[in-house]
Amino acid sequence: MSTHTPPQLSRQHLTRVLLLISFVAMSLFCSCQQQERYHISGYTNAQEGADPPMVKLLLDGKTIDSGFVHKGEFLLKGNYVDSMSKHIAYLEITGEEPIPVILTTQPLSIDFIKRKLLDGDYLNNELNRLYDSLDSLGYEFKRKLADIPTDSALFDAFDQDFKTSIDDYIILAKEYCLRHPNDPVGIISTVMLLTINYESLLETVPFVRKYMGPVVLNNHEIALYLLIYDNYYRTAPGTPMVDLTLETLQEDTTHLSDHLIPECYTLVHCWSGWCKPCLDEMPNLIKAYNIYHERGLNMIGIFLWDEPYNQDLLLEDYQLPWTQLYDPSSQTSIAYGIYSIPEIMLIAPDGTIAARSLRGGELFSTLDSIFG
Repeated sequence: MSTHTPPQLSRQHLTRVLLLISFVAMSLFCSCQQQERYHISGYTNAQEGADPPMVKLLLDGKTIDSGFVHKGEFLLKGNYVDSMSKHIAYLEITGEEPIPVILTTQPLSIDFIKRKLLDGDYLNNELNRLYDSLDSLGYEFKRKLADIPTDSALFDAFDQDFKTSIDDYIILAKEYCLRHPNDPVGIISTVMLLTINYESLLETVPFVRKYMGPVVLNNHEIALYLLIYDNYYRTAPGTPMVDLTLETLQEDTTHLSDHLIPECYTLVHCWSGWCKPCLDEMPNLIKAYNIYHERGLNMIGIFLWDEPYNQDLLLEDYQLPWTQLYDPSSQTSIAYGIYSIPEIMLIAPDGTIAARSLRGGELFSTLDSIFG
């Protein structure tokens, strides 16, 4: 009896062998890819006690690796995921401020005592240089203040030096944005640019959109600022008001629309307890209420970016007679594109926004034009 395999079966067998070889080769390739690893070591003076200090590696607010500090040293090693190189991770040690890092296959060495990168790749060194430059600007600002004679107009000098320092920060942030338009260093410098001075948000967003790439623009924090910018124009005078889900002082759920009065203008005052301009504006609001409430002006306060117990204390101090609501999630600032407070808006009886950013004399001139 012949033991030879029929030719057709041999071809089938050969096909199976080739598929198996291909599968093994692919598995080996994937394994090689997964074997790329990050390697982060460093030093800290965090005190070791009954519970040794823990070092954590965080990405998008989640801990992806952790370990204990032993004799002032730590080491984290793990699989490198390529998408991580497009985001900022943070190295955090118990009791210490986090240090931003960019995950890479090149070993990183961090000195938590001096808060410096000792060794790393190009992007991490660029990030380190950026923070060094920020420290230098901060040091120069403090030096200028220290040189001011004690009998001089300290606050005027502070104000001028502060404005100069802000301009220097903006120049530095833009420089790094242009050098890193589409990588994690660009994310950090863009966030700097958008948050250095909230008053200039309307000026900086067009720069960001013009020069920065998708890695930067799709960062969740930056995307939020871009949304605030867009919503500021979407809620310009003449556009419909945006209804909001808020809380009463009794912590019951309510809506902004529930507190509008038919056929009345409503002044919406967005404020916070830590905001000095908000408190400075309070006498004008009280005066406006006393003059125009009897003529049909409705007023609503929305307390945001603060804790509710501060609202209770302030209401006791000011004895504000109009409706006060609380925004626990700060959705008001997003929906209306509020980048600076106090934001005082006037809603017309037809539900459209009649005016925005009413402060001081502009508040009274606008109300006078309506109520006479």
